Amino acid sequence: MIYLFLYADSFRKSALEELGKVGSPRIISEQHNLMIADISSRKIRELDGATFIYGYFPLVEGYEIDQKRYINSIKKGFYRLGLDKKEPLRLECFDVNCKRGYSAKDIEVAIGKELEGLRYSIDLKSADTLAYCVLMDSKCYWGRINIATHPHGFIDPFRENKEKKVSRAEFKIIEAFREFGIKAPKIAIDIGAAPGGWSLFLAKKGASVIAIDSGRLEYDKIRKEGVGVRIIKDVKHFGIARNGPRPGSIVHLVCRLDKAYPALYGLEVDLVGDDINAGGIESASAVMMYSRLMRRGAMLIMTLKCMHKNVGIYMKEVEARIGPKFNIRRWKVLPHNRQEITLFAVRK
Repeated sequence: MIYLFLYADSFRKSALEELGKVGSPRIISEQHNLMIADISSRKIRELDGATFIYGYFPLVEGYEIDQKRYINSIKKGFYRLGLDKKEPLRLECFDVNCKRGYSAKDIEVAIGKELEGLRYSIDLKSADTLAYCVLMDSKCYWGRINIATHPHGFIDPFRENKEKKVSRAEFKIIEAFREFGIKAPKIAIDIGAAPGGWSLFLAKKGASVIAIDSGRLEYDKIRKEGVGVRIIKDVKHFGIARNGPRPGSIVHLVCRLDKAYPALYGLEVDLVGDDINAGGIESASAVMMYSRLMRRGAMLIMTLKCMHKNVGIYMKEVEARIGPKFNIRRWKVLPHNRQEITLFAVRK
């Protein structure tokens, strides 16, 4: 069966090597970071734990597009999917190299209007099914996925950027929770928290969040989301038992990481998030400091910045540094990672 694969441009070589173990991939769009490969249903399951491929989508065998009846020819492929009219669905179109004066959005709108006229349930925000078409080499390929069982409900995950967020970083923790199946923590520490996207996400999940950063958070944006923030500059006299955050709120300790740790002594946390802008060893050292506050089984989400494309070197350095305290569960390049990779680990 033919599958469409998404990869991160920063790790193209690693993605090709990973996919090459189960098939013969071909890059079809460097602009959109898309590859295709013909892979059996048995071998495709081997990619469920892939590190550098962050999404794959099955495609129905392609058919030639009638150039004289361009959009109508594309529409007919939808009906081959056999979707129930009552099933809420979302449409997405990718035009790789079949430019005909229509944008992918034009095609989506035209097909969506016709389907609504036929009483299909088009629901962009809370759909159960994603139906998608890929236009490539004068052919049209359609496919479908169940959004509930897929980590990312878009072929193009950057469509979610239309939602207003505190920062791009907020998407990274959203994707990490989806990908790794993380449950909402009760108490969380966000180290290197500015501008506050991770802290906001965790607080909206109901966690009591301690954000640590000498920089400023986006206080106004966070409060507009209904999340309270207290700013503590005199960290030396901060008493966690007396002044800790309430569930669903944030306490921002405005200081360096090494200055905040003594003020939190005795606290037991369920999750530590680390998205600091630092090299692997420095970031891992910060994690090791705060590992003393993590209960057994507590979760770690850490982004590793990669200065060059030999990412394996950085991963081994971090694993060696934090391995004595953590079980490494999984490395994964997520859609909103740039020159970085996300680690999920659990406190021993």
